[in-house]
Amino acid sequence: MRIRLVHTQALLLLSAVLMAVLAMGALSAWNLRNGFSDYLATREVERLEQFALLVSESAAQAGGMEALEARGIGLPELFREYGRMNGAPPLLERLPSMPGPGGGGMFGPPPRPIDSIDAFKNRVAVYGLDGQARLGRPLGRSAGDTIERPVRVRNEVVATVRMSQLKPVPNEVELRFLNTQYHSILAVACVLLVMALGAALWISGHWVRPLIALQGATERIAQGEFDTRLHTKRTDEIGDAMRNINHMAAGLKKLEGARRRWIADMSHELRTPLTVLRGEIDALIDGVIALTPRAMLSLREEVLQLNSLVDDLHLLAMSDLKALPCYFEEVDAARLLEGMVQRFALRAAQRGLTLSLDIEPGPVLVRWDAKRIEQLVGNLLDNSLRYTDAPGQVLVRLRSGAAARVVIEVEDSAPGVGADELLRMFEPLYRADAARGRSSGGSGLGLAICEQIAKAHRGVIRAEASALGGVLLQLELPRLGDEAA
Repeated sequence: MRIRLVHTQALLLLSAVLMAVLAMGALSAWNLRNGFSDYLATREVERLEQFALLVSESAAQAGGMEALEARGIGLPELFREYGRMNGAPPLLERLPSMPGPGGGGMFGPPPRPIDSIDAFKNRVAVYGLDGQARLGRPLGRSAGDTIERPVRVRNEVVATVRMSQLKPVPNEVELRFLNTQYHSILAVACVLLVMALGAALWISGHWVRPLIALQGATERIAQGEFDTRLHTKRTDEIGDAMRNINHMAAGLKKLEGARRRWIADMSHELRTPLTVLRGEIDALIDGVIALTPRAMLSLREEVLQLNSLVDDLHLLAMSDLKALPCYFEEVDAARLLEGMVQRFALRAAQRGLTLSLDIEPGPVLVRWDAKRIEQLVGNLLDNSLRYTDAPGQVLVRLRSGAAARVVIEVEDSAPGVGADELLRMFEPLYRADAARGRSSGGSGLGLAICEQIAKAHRGVIRAEASALGGVLLQLELPRLGDEAA
């Protein structure tokens, strides 16, 4: 049998509540038992003190302990009066004049005591100052087993009342009281457990239902249903997870669309040079075109174009596998850009464009892969020169950025592209509108390669609208491109 999360969570909550209830019940029972025992011990001491006060008052009214004994008043008479006094107003307010030996009054017939004093009177005796028992049977002599209280007559100790200590043993009433309390604790514990079980099931269902929805959604997404979405208004971590699932599904749908578009575009890109190459070869075989050096040169150009496209695809594949090889060395970024501008100056002039360089004075020492950065800047310049109308201008700018970073910008004049196209310019095989279409040549992979080289140097590259009317391609790189982030 498979244990569901709702069962596990309910059992955990119930176990926690059960442990808490058991601990609370055990502690309450222990405190009640010990507290009740302390109460019994305290009550025994209070009885002894009350009895000692009764003996003191009786001895004072009789004229001393000897006179009390001479009147024939012993422990039985004192205990009868103590029983009458139990629960009544204070002794001094009720004590009448001392009667004669045979009279009534103070030592009349005893009423039924509120509490039985049999166990108490059997452990009490009155001792004289000489240590001899004067009233009652002698008790044990161990000081640790007895409690004493003085008997005073006119503020003078004339005797002591001694009581043997016993471990308090609850009587019937007290046992019934403790049992009632224990049963109440047990009943409350059972009610709490039932309530905890209901709360545990409700809480588990409340938390597990969205997890079950998450499980179903991820299963459908794993099967390729990228349109799956979860609807929730929760603001906790589960709600965040559900929204993240929605974002993941949207991202996977976008990636799947990009993958299919990539396959379609790549097959088209490869088909074009292969179709041209096949047509020329068929023409040579059929004799439509003579096998001349010029025909062989045309075939070579088509092969080189196809080879360049394959090389670009290989480079992108290597970068996606995080294996783009870079060899870092210390170079002067200013001199690197000067060389690139000089290399493209003739091509810019042939297209009727003005290519200029704006750099800060002095060397700009960095640690980059010079070949990769030359490839990156070359692709940016090739893109600008290819898609800028004549007469126009292309401006290359080098400046220092914040936090030890260097910014390279390639800015061109009209035509420009829309804001939506600027966000997609670095996608592989993506071309913007007709102003920058396939008719101008290129494989559509140059800017995608630029982005991968920038990432290999822990930099970023972005496209913005240019103040000159075209596109501003901005590359931001750290001076030390090979340091760990």
